Amino acid sequence: MAHEIEIFANGSAGFAAAGKPGWHGLGYTAPGPMTAEELLNNAQLAGWDVRKVGVGPVTDPVTGQPVTAEEDFLVVRTNPVTGQPERLGMVGKDYKVVQNEEVTDFLQTLVDESGAVFDTGGSLNGGRRVFVTMRLPEPLMVGGFDQVDLYLAAFSRHDGWGAFTTVATPVRVVCANTERAALRNHAAKFTVRHTGHIAGRIAEAREALKLTWRHGQAFAEEAEKLLSVPMDVKEFRQFAAALHPMDPNAKELRRKNHEMTMRELEWLFTSAPTQEPIRNTRWAAYNAVTERLDHKSPVFGSRDIGTVRAERALLDDHDNTKIKIRAFKLLATA
Repeated sequence: MAHEIEIFANGSAGFAAAGKPGWHGLGYTAPGPMTAEELLNNAQLAGWDVRKVGVGPVTDPVTGQPVTAEEDFLVVRTNPVTGQPERLGMVGKDYKVVQNEEVTDFLQTLVDESGAVFDTGGSLNGGRRVFVTMRLPEPLMVGGFDQVDLYLAAFSRHDGWGAFTTVATPVRVVCANTERAALRNHAAKFTVRHTGHIAGRIAEAREALKLTWRHGQAFAEEAEKLLSVPMDVKEFRQFAAALHPMDPNAKELRRKNHEMTMRELEWLFTSAPTQEPIRNTRWAAYNAVTERLDHKSPVFGSRDIGTVRAERALLDDHDNTKIKIRAFKLLATA
């Protein structure tokens, strides 16, 4: 999948991550959490000095007469590598520029003393879009050992085509595709148009994003229920058959692939070491499904295996994601 991370003239990438690199392998990976200043510098987001530059009078190509353009402005930045001015978009007179430094300031103030840490940041589409994420301090713990991280992600645009948006999401943003997945798969969302200042909206944003904790608690409660319900092999086979129904008129190759899928799922449920702490529960059944889809299902064609599997795991409109959602619903309602 296309990452859309900005690549500069010297070959460096506009991306940084803490601890764990992005699937694309680009940019800088810090050994641990970064401060706002470190993230901005490492992701090459610092010192852009984004500004509005008046277009000024233009010449009408039909009459040859000057036409005033007092309400039209170019959005320009200073390229962090070349130092040259670059056009990012065109906006109107009411448009308010949001510096990348304001994005990190906003997130830092928003989380206050909660213990959230900066995790990823980067620029997309030649600097027209930027993102910054913080990892929230307390991941959801299912059964006291199975961890689900939540992130606070801010998305800003410098091309005039979108609002400043903050979401709480379980998706770690490392590229354009995960940006889109996070925006779709969010627990809470706060949006500010580029006609006002974001700094004065902290209280409003906190109120909107309180939904995060309720969402997280609800997810944890549902997961805990799955962990508390035993499931034997017979019941698991029934669940797997309902999740992957077999067409009675299917051809032989289709039947063989289906049989292989059933065997893989059953092995993951009954024997995989990754399921040991949660063995013989509905939560183990759900994790068998996700482990097979993310790590075991075959990759065909000439595309890079890592890229394909990252796409399967991260994109919320992918068929694999739909299967995971259906599996969770089957297990939670059965």
